[in-house]
Amino acid sequence: MFSFFSRKKKTPKVLRAQPSAAQKRASFRMPVEFDVLYTLRGRAGRRHGRATDLSAGGLRLATDEDLVRGSVLDLDIRLPDDFLAEMKIEKELFEQTPFGLRPESIKVQPPPFAPMRLHGEVRATFIDRRRGTFAYGLQFVEVDAKVHEELERFIHLWQLHYIRNRRGND
Repeated sequence: MFSFFSRKKKTPKVLRAQPSAAQKRASFRMPVEFDVLYTLRGRAGRRHGRATDLSAGGLRLATDEDLVRGSVLDLDIRLPDDFLAEMKIEKELFEQTPFGLRPESIKVQPPPFAPMRLHGEVRATFIDRRRGTFAYGLQFVEVDAKVHEELERFIHLWQLHYIRNRRGND
């Protein structure tokens, strides 16, 4: 068979976006501060720390204790929920009528967050110069599905609160 156009078409080169060093997280991280009680596995006694940001996959913990990378901490946290008092979210309810189910949207206050027990492995260590303390990047391990869902709910609601308040201050 004869072809007038004998050149092969080049397949276009596909460039894939590569995450930068700052964007290699699996979960969105949100700035939020709250108290954390923790126990180093294999050691008795609880210590106090301060979470300075949180994602569904981990948190940054500031404390005066020098920990070793790879250490596992048992964390007892209570997520801040005072911001929920001023927040309303839409909830869809279904009412049974003679014509079938009818959806109705209502605005309700989200329920508060229950205290949580998590386990975190120290993945990164550094000095928090602003506070004059040690700081650690912890990755949550052995996370229960309900706890993970509750963390994601907190992150979502905290983002809404953060955006609404930032927009109001501009």
